[in-house]
Amino acid sequence: MTRYDQFEPRHTWDIVKENIPAFEADLDGLCEVAARYGASFAKVIEATDVVTDPRVTLKCKIPPCEMYGRNQMCPPFSPTSEETAKVVAAYRKGILVGVETKLPDEYWEFLQRQGENLCKILEDQEYVIWLDKIQVTLWNKLHECVMEVEREAHNRGYYFAVGYVASTCYLCWPGGKAPAIEQNNYCPTKKPCKKPYEARPSMEAAGIDVFSTYRKAGLTLNLANKDKFSWTGLVLVV
Repeated sequence: MTRYDQFEPRHTWDIVKENIPAFEADLDGLCEVAARYGASFAKVIEATDVVTDPRVTLKCKIPPCEMYGRNQMCPPFSPTSEETAKVVAAYRKGILVGVETKLPDEYWEFLQRQGENLCKILEDQEYVIWLDKIQVTLWNKLHECVMEVEREAHNRGYYFAVGYVASTCYLCWPGGKAPAIEQNNYCPTKKPCKKPYEARPSMEAAGIDVFSTYRKAGLTLNLANKDKFSWTGLVLVV
């Protein structure tokens, strides 16, 4: 349920810096919210740690991702890296939120098939079933974590708090029974978003270099392996 408490606005650094201990306590509280909703970690970072790079969204276009131009939270509809850089520059602190899961051996073996390139795997109905069971399920957990942290920040007076998720937007994903050939057409880009209050672009879609952001924040981000598959989101607080 949406909760609205009477908080004085804390949406600018000029206000926040008047009581840093209270602000730090709020950040700790926001990390606790992330943990409560299943985050494997939540870390406060400097906004200057967030790295933007136009090459991130270039890789959405060349070669074109299967979601390029097919999802309202993805390029070319999402904020550009230049727009995101200007936004990030207005903030001082953010929170990185991560969720993770172990990949079943059967799925890992399916992805590692010899002589099978990724383009063909994506067309396999078995992949769609695994995608729904593993990636989309984990993405929904990340989305909930990011939304709850953003909501709590707003409720504490940080009215400019804004969240980013990972990958693409799966809010209207039709599920594992959807034919593989149709799985990327669930977000009609010529119509209004069906869930405008919930939809958020991913860090990548907004031109954020997630690997470099991790590095600047003193973290390590590895590519997926069978022991840990993860999604990462970000909430800019103030």
